[in-house]
Amino acid sequence: MLITDDDEGDRRLVARALKEGHLSCECVEATSIEEAIFACSEYAFDCAIIDYRLPGRDGLDGIASLHQRFPYMSIIMATGQGDANVATEAMKLGASDYIAKAQITGGSIRRIIENALEKAAMRRKLALQQEELENFAAVLVHDLKAPITSVRAFAVLMEHSVGAEITDKDKLIGQCRRVANAARRMDDLIDTVREYTRADGQLLSGPVEMDRVIEDTLSNLHQMLLLRGARVTHGRLPFVLGNASQLAQLLQNLVGNGIKYCEAAIPTVHVEANPDENGAWVFAVKDNGIGISEGYYQQVFQPFKRLHDKSKYEGTGLGLATCKKIVERHGGRIWCASADNQGTTFFFELPACPAIA
Repeated sequence: MLITDDDEGDRRLVARALKEGHLSCECVEATSIEEAIFACSEYAFDCAIIDYRLPGRDGLDGIASLHQRFPYMSIIMATGQGDANVATEAMKLGASDYIAKAQITGGSIRRIIENALEKAAMRRKLALQQEELENFAAVLVHDLKAPITSVRAFAVLMEHSVGAEITDKDKLIGQCRRVANAARRMDDLIDTVREYTRADGQLLSGPVEMDRVIEDTLSNLHQMLLLRGARVTHGRLPFVLGNASQLAQLLQNLVGNGIKYCEAAIPTVHVEANPDENGAWVFAVKDNGIGISEGYYQQVFQPFKRLHDKSKYEGTGLGLATCKKIVERHGGRIWCASADNQGTTFFFELPACPAIA
């Protein structure tokens, strides 16, 4: 907590109110905007209380400077007398709230700080979502344009072949096949984007029997299992609280990846779950695939992040990003442990179902 006021008595007033409001915080004091800016370069503050009247630059100027430099820090304007115009101007410049010093009590300071922190958290969340959306859109446009460019190029080649009355059927068939493949890649990408965005939809939760979910998953992957001769095993899986459709997508992505990114003669995947000390279930999906280098443990969950050439392993780069979104929507987290050519284990948390132990 940063308290900026040139009056020592007023700084003590705020500090006393914080204590009376049972707010556990570490306070740093400043007597001017310059001192406040310097303090913010030394510490990461959650909230700052700025006096309106300060020597040199006033509180409004200070709010503008601090908000520009530290946009996610909550700022509260304090003044010796209530003034609606000052309050309005402070909010325009980036303040989260406003309070007259005569109204500062333990209860009022607690309410106003909690409200300011909530607003700052919302601003941070919206900014991160906006950044994610912009990055997602940029990569999506790039990935959609690639197959479209291929379709156009091969269509031109086919047009020239037909116009020149070329009788080489194999050549024409090859061009048609490439057009079809490019269109299929675009169709796959659109379907995967739909699944990715669905993970943001309304989450209808209820008891989910994960034994049944894994059986449905294996049924959906039957053709892949058959073609690769893969073996998937699992222990007894629990009931969890969640959305059956999204959890099926989660397991299907993880098991499918374990089979796809495997060069062993017989791809194997094992799924198990164990309770943790917080009452949640930790699932593990272990495969004998090509593995992931430690430096990429976080990157693999980013949208459109591919670690391998598309010509060797097809994919849109949204599978694990969708898994991360689904798990986080269920209040858990997902991570992995792996090494090159030694397989990968993906771990994720799901809440236990209260009614069914």
